[in-house]
Amino acid sequence: MHLKPKINLSFGILTIGWLLLVSPLNAKILNTSDTIPVKDTLGLNQTIEQITISAFRIPFNRLNIPATVDYLPQELLNEGNAITPIDALNKIPGINMHNGTYNTNRLTIRGIGSRSPYATNKIKAYFGEIPLSTGDGETTLEDLETAGIDHVEIIKGPSSSLYGAGLGGTILFYPLNPVKNFVSHESTLASFNTEKHVSSAAIKRGNSSVFALYSRLNSDGFRNNNETQRDNFMLNSKLSLGANSNISILMKVTKMKAFIPSSVDQYTFEKTPWKAAENWQNIKGYEDYSNAQLGASLNMIGKRFNSAVSIFVQFRDADELRPFNLLNEKTRSFGTRGNFQRIFNFNTYRFNISGGYEIFREKYLWETFNNDNSSMLSDNKEHRSYENIYIQGDFSRSSKMNVSLGLNYNNTRYTYTDRFLSNGDQSGEHKYTPVLSQRLGFNYKFQSEIAFYSNMSYGFSPPSFEETLYPEGTINPDIQPEKGWNIEFGTRGNVGSAFTFNISYYRIYISDLLVARRTGDDAWVGVNAGKSEHPGLEVYMKMLLTRPGSYPSIILSANSNIANYHFTDFTDEGVDYSGNLLPGTSKFSAYGSVILSPFKKMDISVKYRHKGEMPVNDLNSEFSNAYGLTDIHAQFSATIRKLDLRLKAGVNNLFDINYASMIAVNATSFGGSAPRYYYPGNPINYFASISIGL
Repeated sequence: MHLKPKINLSFGILTIGWLLLVSPLNAKILNTSDTIPVKDTLGLNQTIEQITISAFRIPFNRLNIPATVDYLPQELLNEGNAITPIDALNKIPGINMHNGTYNTNRLTIRGIGSRSPYATNKIKAYFGEIPLSTGDGETTLEDLETAGIDHVEIIKGPSSSLYGAGLGGTILFYPLNPVKNFVSHESTLASFNTEKHVSSAAIKRGNSSVFALYSRLNSDGFRNNNETQRDNFMLNSKLSLGANSNISILMKVTKMKAFIPSSVDQYTFEKTPWKAAENWQNIKGYEDYSNAQLGASLNMIGKRFNSAVSIFVQFRDADELRPFNLLNEKTRSFGTRGNFQRIFNFNTYRFNISGGYEIFREKYLWETFNNDNSSMLSDNKEHRSYENIYIQGDFSRSSKMNVSLGLNYNNTRYTYTDRFLSNGDQSGEHKYTPVLSQRLGFNYKFQSEIAFYSNMSYGFSPPSFEETLYPEGTINPDIQPEKGWNIEFGTRGNVGSAFTFNISYYRIYISDLLVARRTGDDAWVGVNAGKSEHPGLEVYMKMLLTRPGSYPSIILSANSNIANYHFTDFTDEGVDYSGNLLPGTSKFSAYGSVILSPFKKMDISVKYRHKGEMPVNDLNSEFSNAYGLTDIHAQFSATIRKLDLRLKAGVNNLFDINYASMIAVNATSFGGSAPRYYYPGNPINYFASISIGL
């Protein structure tokens, strides 16, 4: 029997919460300086650092947070050649970043989103206060510049009531805020004629600062029709308005043109993996887009009230040349986010009330044209809108026990206008029943460095607009969001100064499972066709084999995920898939590293990542091969007078393993050809970089 918990919470909680927020009771605002120093359990450091987790809008010591939140510091993001954040995200247990090309990726968390054909879906992401997810839930992470990211926090599963529709989880990218003046430049040369250059500078004056970054990436890629050019510009500034308030402005601009080799069949994957799919090669298919995001926030900390209000706008223009047509897209979105909190301190306990909102509006225009004569095939416009309202209460007692209760109200709707009427007017509107998501979390630190935690939460993800349409283009009024319950418990802690661990067991129950039923080479229709279950065990361990602060030093770290993500009730077009594994997921994955520091300024690391076999379709009739990748990197840093110098070099895929870096799940065959499931990963490759700073 499967557990199906139900919690009914009334809107009265929202009303009571808002009254508490604005009540005139005397309260003290918690500053981040109140947090307790904890070990950097994911970084390369041996020392104890001030690390706080802010994913739930108040700062938590990692041993006290009533949830699973993974933390990636900047040093891990910038390991290796650091082309994108993909390699770093793949080091987190429960996360799988499928990497087809620089512009074709799919991230899954605990199996959620594994059945999206080509893009990241059902996962929310933010860069500062700017949403990286579109109005229909698609998220682009591959064009982020790692040098502009301070750290990343990852909430797994529907464990947050603060961010709305994110059944798989939420990824928070925190932009770099400088702590001193500097000027820096890094150049990287790598295999496949790859070059990356990053220039950055910062000015810090008191509590005000300005940080700017420009980067350029050029690569021919391992495969045919794989050339990429990407330019990134980022500006992050903070202007102090006094001791208790500031205005921050964040801007990110990306220009990218990437040719598309696409996926290939098994024979090509095994024999000639460098080849592009023939139809994409013949037309020299590509994606060319410009993307700009701008956000501004007003942050205020007072004696009785703490608030942050932000506004954001985004622009994206894109062309994609495909074998079947030319796609032209324009996206314009804007919105506002607000967070308000009160913290009440008493003798032995603390109570925090947080409330907030997110309002999002997006206009998406897309047209398709015939590749032979440039005649128009379709002309469409859609408006995507949603509102999130949330409230969360956090109770702490004697720095040992923490309880968190959250509630989120979401209202999502789409309006579609068909502007190409030669085949009839397909316009329509789709409104979903508002969704109320709940979260209950608990953490108890029963020793000074050992804690137990658990949480139960409910979440959802709306279908993309394409999934709400019938094959002929009309609105399907019966399509519903995927919904899911997450149940999790675990333990984490530090044993002395040499050993750190985190062990968690979870089960996610998904209902109204969305099935992308393919109807053509680039066409599919979404249907709610079943249920799935996502049980798993995540283990993380890190050990320092030598005395802290001494050299040489050796640090061992390892993590693994044991899972069985499967359909529990899924019948589609007369075929029963119940009991089958979800395509694009593996039962076992692991990551391990050994870091040797002969002396303080040098690190030599060996890393190994294993991925088990994965079914490539719902029927489980074919599986990708399991594989293990070994990388070896070295880094040396020195200060010559006032000049900071860092040298890096490394070899990736040391043993030249042929592996699938991404699976095109449920790919179908046309015209008697074999299905194209596989994106070949890079063979053995090399890089070297030099960084100079002042």
